[in-house]
Amino acid sequence: MDDLVELGRTAGAYGFRGWVRIVPLESGEVLQKAKTWVLTDLKGVQTTLQIEAFRRHGDGFIAKWVGCETKEAAEAARGRVSVARADFPDAGKDAVWAVDLIGLQVVNREGVALGTVQSIGSNGVQDLLIIDYENADGKTAQFMLPLVKDVYLLSIDTEARVITVDWQPDWR
Repeated sequence: MDDLVELGRTAGAYGFRGWVRIVPLESGEVLQKAKTWVLTDLKGVQTTLQIEAFRRHGDGFIAKWVGCETKEAAEAARGRVSVARADFPDAGKDAVWAVDLIGLQVVNREGVALGTVQSIGSNGVQDLLIIDYENADGKTAQFMLPLVKDVYLLSIDTEARVITVDWQPDWR
């Protein structure tokens, strides 16, 4: 499946009834709401999982899916947990999922192209757009732009695939 978004990994069994510990890469919101996951094991084999139950446990989560009924089955479920982008819940009014920002063009309010979103990072205080651009030497370079609405972030148009920001090219 090409549209899979990796959201966490398994971390062994929890109890004796087939529950599996899940370590999320982010908040776990999508994992909590999606009812179908894909487990990619250590050999790259993908298995579709139908989630029966999911809840917070300590710093992570525990999950139960159809067919995982024993501690041994839960221990054997080792790998990465992903969800198809089509199975993500609605992000809400005036919100987008971070994965939808990857690949969008970034332009400033004057329409000057600043680069393309390569990934989303964090400095501990706010999220950051990691933007690839071509420097004066013709090589790909990166800069980080704080994802602060109404300060730097002016608009996101996922249909046009453009993010408009209040940022100047010489600030890179």
